[in-house]
Amino acid sequence: MPYSKAHKENSRRRILDSAVKLFAAQGYDAVTLDLVMQDADLTRGAFYAHFKSKQTLYKDAILHAASNGPVATLSDKIDQPALTELIRKYLDMSHVRQEGSPCPLAFLATDVAKQEGEIRETYTQVYKDIVDKVSALPTIKDSDSALAISALMIGGVAVARALNDDELSRDLLKSCRKFVEAFI
Repeated sequence: MPYSKAHKENSRRRILDSAVKLFAAQGYDAVTLDLVMQDADLTRGAFYAHFKSKQTLYKDAILHAASNGPVATLSDKIDQPALTELIRKYLDMSHVRQEGSPCPLAFLATDVAKQEGEIRETYTQVYKDIVDKVSALPTIKDSDSALAISALMIGGVAVARALNDDELSRDLLKSCRKFVEAFI
């Protein structure tokens, strides 16, 4: 008997969750399909029922992380307290340490820069979508502000991840929060 649609969707989600976690922690080159499937507790054969290749998995993992990550709830209908909380959580050491869903824009920036084609196109589209969401916020005056805010948040997390000094990382995130909150 074939697997149910729910079973297939659950397997795909498990593969994507594992891929996001592993790609964010180790990068594209270090992650093997065997590692992803082992983490997802599925067989390697199950991989090909959902994805054509590692590149396809990486692209879909970027989209999956974006739709399930910390800024997925961002919309023009968000109230100020919820927006402030979203910014606080995004620019926090727990996010930098990958406790919870990582933002693919911050966690994969340097990794994606080494990729080509569809992967970079997907990353670019996710970034444009975030900038559009930020632009739609009632307190944002123009697209330049939206670009600056998104770059400050994404860049702040990316740099904080690269530092080996937790105090400096916390200070960086605090400064980024302060500037972003001043914009909104």
